Amino acid sequence: MSHARSGLPPLNLEPFDPTPLYAAARSPRREKHQPDPGPKRHTVITSVAAGLSFVLAIGACAAYFLG
Repeated sequence: MSHARSGLPPLNLEPFDPTPLYAAARSPRREKHQPDPGPKRHTVITSVAAGLSFVLAIGACAAYFLG
């Protein structure tokens, strides 16, 4: 069954223009030359939360087995 007779909306898609993609690939600026995003604060918060969770899990296990 053709798409025109299927009852689906018409396929009015814009054609893909690869010009910006090719321009970025030819650019002399590589990823290592991009500006630094800054300090990774969320990794510190994540590691503190993981450590606290580990300590709480060990405490719960100790309370269960020793209690």
